[in-house]
Amino acid sequence: MKTLRVSDSVHNELTRLLGEMMAKTGKPQTYNDIIDTLTAQSVIIPTKLLEKIDAVINAKQFGYKTREKFIEDAVMAMLQHLSGKC
Repeated sequence: MKTLRVSDSVHNELTRLLGEMMAKTGKPQTYNDIIDTLTAQSVIIPTKLLEKIDAVINAKQFGYKTREKFIEDAVMAMLQHLSGKC
């Protein structure tokens, strides 16, 4: 078994997620289960693209406060575009 050192804030967040997963599934969960779930839901975005997204957010012109909301809206717009529902 490998040991991973994390900050207190990361540990607190993992513990919170562990509780949420246990409440949803009704089954005991482990930190490995959380990490597996998070990585299965993760998308790797190149640093340069994240910098551009951050620039949009920091400019505060379009009302975005988080990367997540910006990316969610961008993906939704692309899906609408691809389905012809522009």
